[in-house]
Amino acid sequence: MEIGSMIDAIEKAVNNAQDLGAHADDKLGLGIIGGIGQFSANASADKDGVAQAESHYGVVTLDKGGKITSSIIDASQSSVTFSAEGIITSDLSGADFKTKVELGDAYDMKKASSIGKEWYEQAKAFSDYIKGKTVADVKGIALDDSSKPTSDDLKSSVTVSIGEFLTAIDKAGAAAK
Repeated sequence: MEIGSMIDAIEKAVNNAQDLGAHADDKLGLGIIGGIGQFSANASADKDGVAQAESHYGVVTLDKGGKITSSIIDASQSSVTFSAEGIITSDLSGADFKTKVELGDAYDMKKASSIGKEWYEQAKAFSDYIKGKTVADVKGIALDDSSKPTSDDLKSSVTVSIGEFLTAIDKAGAAAK
């Protein structure tokens, strides 16, 4: 069995570790949701198609009372092009599919943000906001028709759609052990 990618993943996790408030006796949960991205398109004789996978990742730690002591939110949008015959036309050699947090400022959303914050900054602000709340509290966060938060205290730091955040946190809370 090839374990190189597993070792790489462990090394990456260790290098990115940070104290976010979890305690040794907290429960840990991971929630992942995925789907077909908005930029997916069929191939034609004249143009390659695009298969875009979107995933959202939510991690929470919960104390004995069920309150969130730490959380991480991330997402990825990975695209691969293909011909009308179904042959992959993307160059996958050395492909480095990064999450939005890994992309950092290179995700380049800041200029479109009404608060001048990049995606990873807003995800961090959301994680900070839900600390001390229960998963039920998080599921109850009010959203508008675009899945954006409506409360002034949250929308002052988070203007992206957070419906997937709520679903990922719900799954993470349900999976916490």
